[in-house]
Amino acid sequence: MRKILGTLTAVFLVSATAFGQVEVGGGTFSGGIESTSQWYQSDEDLGIDQPKDPFRSNNYIRLDYNYGKFSAGLQYEAYLPTALEGYSPRFNDNKIATYYINYKGEQLDITAGYFYEQFGSGLILRSWEDRQIGINNAIKGVKVAYTPNDYTTIKALIGKNRLGFETTEGTLGGLDIETNLMRLFNKESLSNAVTAGFSYVGQNEKYTGPIEDFPQNYNNYSARLGYSGNSGIYANAEYVYKGERPLISGGQPSEKYYDGNAFLFNLGYSTKGFGINTTFRRLENMGIYGERDMSDPALNSYNEAIVNYLPALTKQHDYLLTNIYVYQSQPNIDFNTHEVGEIGGQVDIFYNFKKGTALGGQYGTKLAVNASYWNGLNAKFDNDMNYKTNFFDFGRKFFHDVNFEINKKWTPKFSSIITYMHQYYDKAIVEGGNYSHIIANVVVGDFLYKFNTNNSVRFELQHLQTKRDKKNWAAALVEYNLNQKWNFYVGDNYNYGNDDKDKRFHYYMVGGSYSKESTRVAVNYGRQRGGLICVGGVCRYVPENTGFTLSLVKTF
Repeated sequence: MRKILGTLTAVFLVSATAFGQVEVGGGTFSGGIESTSQWYQSDEDLGIDQPKDPFRSNNYIRLDYNYGKFSAGLQYEAYLPTALEGYSPRFNDNKIATYYINYKGEQLDITAGYFYEQFGSGLILRSWEDRQIGINNAIKGVKVAYTPNDYTTIKALIGKNRLGFETTEGTLGGLDIETNLMRLFNKESLSNAVTAGFSYVGQNEKYTGPIEDFPQNYNNYSARLGYSGNSGIYANAEYVYKGERPLISGGQPSEKYYDGNAFLFNLGYSTKGFGINTTFRRLENMGIYGERDMSDPALNSYNEAIVNYLPALTKQHDYLLTNIYVYQSQPNIDFNTHEVGEIGGQVDIFYNFKKGTALGGQYGTKLAVNASYWNGLNAKFDNDMNYKTNFFDFGRKFFHDVNFEINKKWTPKFSSIITYMHQYYDKAIVEGGNYSHIIANVVVGDFLYKFNTNNSVRFELQHLQTKRDKKNWAAALVEYNLNQKWNFYVGDNYNYGNDDKDKRFHYYMVGGSYSKESTRVAVNYGRQRGGLICVGGVCRYVPENTGFTLSLVKTF
């Protein structure tokens, strides 16, 4: 243990003091280090025993070198001695995890090694990294992008998705074409843009089992159309078809094959001081994975080897109690619950009340309103594992969230943000189990007082009310910012309404951080409430834990 801690400390100190952007051989080195370490402790109240390996650490070192039109890079990852709780056990080593070499000319862009890519909105393909939720589905292979002119892009790729420190058994190949139709048809005088795109993603994975004529190739297609103009109106639509393939349950494929589809439509308007955006989406059996077995939820609880991007289209809240009941998209077939996908949408409205008006006051007032509503598809099942569903037929209600936020500056030193949220949450669907639906109301007051340009204090007061599940919660947080470098905070979530008085726990936390230029070090101690943690609408489950956390981020 001392050897591990000593090595990490030495690396961090050298990196934080010695590294800067360095010129070598006519090119430039850049990169960054990110480390999060935790020391887990026993907690008698929560019923947590200290694990055998109480110290765990996730570490990432990124190095990039640029020389003219060429660049290369790698990412070294170390999970010492194991990954943090809630991360996939496949993150169990320390070595170079990804690497690439790239050539980028005026029209040609070629990458070999590991790369990230997105076609359209990501409904058919998106590879990305998010360390906070343990996702890295980079593609190992070759990608070529060609831009014959300034309004058309053609992309082609082939490779395998990353799966831990290895790659998937399946191989995928993709083609994406996008162009501005107004420019294509020589309408350059018009200020409006109409873009069209087409994508294809093919998959291949060998099969050696006993089923005859088992499909080893799958095909997925998408088409999209978008509009934007100087009038402030914008719109885009995308349709995806997912080719037939078997369902996997308990590691065994079904005898029947099922296709899938997705439809996404956005319509919005934006002008100075006002904006509105509406989104509708329908998903039917739309989970796409780089390896056949990863489509089985029982074998893939960590969102590994996902090929496409299906985030929950709801407001991403910032506060502790607004993130107790968070929605995850439900795109897959589940014969236990008779669900085959989801349908719904959300509306975002932003309005700025001008200074000097009755509601704007001396400094103006910002209002944000959001509403999201999600249901299952109203599917009809028979006894032979077949189902039918109409395109716009809403089924079982999964979730809704209606909320507003008022951001108001009262004086040159004092401002506030008031948030109210009303939720409906089907816990049985989102998290599993035999729970009933939950109706929750959350109120948050966020108050900021600036002593001067360098010093400020922020207070949060929160309350969640519900008659089900663990019932009422209260939360408070105080944060002090000093000299734009030091930050200190103390907070607590208290489940005071729990019917079981022995489980009315305080989830306390205390911590701080220091930032200087491109380096940030943070430390905290406290309890982590178990549940879903989401980033960008994609979630991972975190078990309850108590202990110390140390993090370091350094870029150069």
